Amino acid sequence: MKKSIFNNICIVGVGLMGGSLGLAIKKKKLAKIVIGVTRHKDTIRKAFGKKALDVATLDLVDGVKNADLVILCAPVSAIAWQIKKIAPHLKRGAVVMDIGSSKALIEKEAKKYIRKNTFVGCHPMAGAEHSGVENATAELFDGAVCFMTKHNAKIAQFWKALGCLPVVMGPSKHDAWVAKASHLPHILAFSLFQNFDSPKFPLNPSIQGFSRIAKSNPELWADIFLSNRESILKAMNAFEKSFSLLKKTISQKNSTGLQKLIANAHHHAS
Repeated sequence: MKKSIFNNICIVGVGLMGGSLGLAIKKKKLAKIVIGVTRHKDTIRKAFGKKALDVATLDLVDGVKNADLVILCAPVSAIAWQIKKIAPHLKRGAVVMDIGSSKALIEKEAKKYIRKNTFVGCHPMAGAEHSGVENATAELFDGAVCFMTKHNAKIAQFWKALGCLPVVMGPSKHDAWVAKASHLPHILAFSLFQNFDSPKFPLNPSIQGFSRIAKSNPELWADIFLSNRESILKAMNAFEKSFSLLKKTISQKNSTGLQKLIANAHHHAS
């Protein structure tokens, strides 16, 4: 029988990501018991229906107190609060990690409050347009990159077992990178579809990806944007310069200049 990496894993926040973690952990037998902490009884019912959890509670402290690994899966602002709340109640030797989309704020709170236990900031680059535990799947993390703010052999082993590629990257560098690679594309999609009426016929493939992104959870993405505000604003300023240059080149009917800009983009996308 395959040996579990952890005895008890507690997942705080059992939505799409937390529910998918529960399903994947149980499928891969990475824990003996998977505990879920939720805010609503209906979420517990849905999670049990999906068989994503073994135990569930509405009490945060009760959920984490016997866990060997605590995974915080709430929005970034909520994770920052949860770190302070759970720190005095963690068992000796417990590891805490989060899967938030920005890292600097969370790392700051972890350094302040989690001093007797190990904290590892993580960000698996996985997701789907539909939220909620009812849309969770054990395969969500297959082939995904998972950023880790520092090396930890056991947590790296955990993500590899889920099918991820762990990559160590400091919180500031991470936040700057995701601002360009993930957060800015979402901003572009939200901007594009402010005044775009989708036709009844299928969309062109070039816009289908933006359409999917534009359907993302509003509450979640507002929280992400504000938690990584400085890096996102820098990325937006750089984009505005590139956009203005393209606009100017088109207005001047400068075919040679346009080809150079497109070729430059081709080079950086390769």
